[in-house]
Amino acid sequence: MSETHGLMRPDNVPAELVIDYDFYSAPRDRDLQLDTARQLHAGPDILWTYRNGGHWIFSRAEDVEYAQRDSELFSMREVTLPPGTTPTPSVPLESDEPEHAQYRAVLAPAFDPRAIAALEPGVRELAVALIEGFKAAGRCEFVSDFAAHLPIVIFMRMADLPPRDRTMLVRWTNDAVRPARTEDRIEAYENTNGYILRLMEERRASTADDIISRVMRGQMADRPMTDIEKQSMILNALFGGLDTVTSAMSFVARFLALSSSHRHQLIERPELASRAIEELLRRYGVANTARTITRDFEYKGISFRAGDRVLVQAMAYGLDERRFPDPLTVDFERKDMRHATFGNGPHRCLGALLARTEMKIFLSEWLARIPDFSLDPHDPPGVAGGMVNSVVRLPLVWPSRTPS
Repeated sequence: MSETHGLMRPDNVPAELVIDYDFYSAPRDRDLQLDTARQLHAGPDILWTYRNGGHWIFSRAEDVEYAQRDSELFSMREVTLPPGTTPTPSVPLESDEPEHAQYRAVLAPAFDPRAIAALEPGVRELAVALIEGFKAAGRCEFVSDFAAHLPIVIFMRMADLPPRDRTMLVRWTNDAVRPARTEDRIEAYENTNGYILRLMEERRASTADDIISRVMRGQMADRPMTDIEKQSMILNALFGGLDTVTSAMSFVARFLALSSSHRHQLIERPELASRAIEELLRRYGVANTARTITRDFEYKGISFRAGDRVLVQAMAYGLDERRFPDPLTVDFERKDMRHATFGNGPHRCLGALLARTEMKIFLSEWLARIPDFSLDPHDPPGVAGGMVNSVVRLPLVWPSRTPS
């Protein structure tokens, strides 16, 4: 083994593949996805960094798909980096087959098309209420005033939680997924787990259809789920729904604030909304996950070993010029809009339909009420890298008198 910046470089890592790369590091107001793709796509397809415990980096579309589709070779048992930084495992996300499919079956009825269709009027009503609440002011901080509220309130309705708990849950989830300090993440997990345990006791014998009651009745193939599994599943549903949707929606809002032509295109042709969402998820991918390699194998001339960690940098997938012609251009009529934000293969995001529904309603109701908006010239946005790339602040402004 060779030493690289204080960390021993494994013998199976060629020196020419080593890069100084920390995916948590991001400038405040840059195009995070573009900066990342340019850095990672400039050299060899696959790279290795000593940062965050030492790991491989997959960023090309074919490699991201390879890892996402082969869950036997690329285990999901721990999806965060550095290892050991998440206090509670996440079920079904951090599980492999056959358990993974059994866990998903417990949650699947809450996310099927009929269930999401039933939620849609409530999502629309909430979106309108939030927008109308700040529309007259001519400004908002989009993340805290809108994007962080919409998905968590919808989860609260799915879980039949009291509205008074919203502010508390938003604070805990933000501290868990975007902590200022490691201590904040630990405290947020402790608080949220305590809250979930109380809910579990209240609904242990419930026959209702809310998501927590469904989980409390959950069964594996040959046994009931344990309380630890149930707690983890509820936590995953809460955190997963908030973080990815909030981040994706905020990147979309930032793009539209900078592009009046795309805004006007959507206003004039609202039928493009679904395509716009897919194209913007391609251009501004948010999700990254880590994998653990389960056995030795060879790929692209590299010797991978069991136990190696891989960062699947899905955010760079949509900017791979080998897969997408002119990948920097946002084209709502692009023929190929594939993206990796919701994953591929058996771990494809269970809540993808709900996320798309929330984002489509956001576009419809926002543009109907605030068609012309821009970034606040005196308060620039902030972005942050990580397991989920985020717009952490997005101050927006618009003429205070906008058409209804």
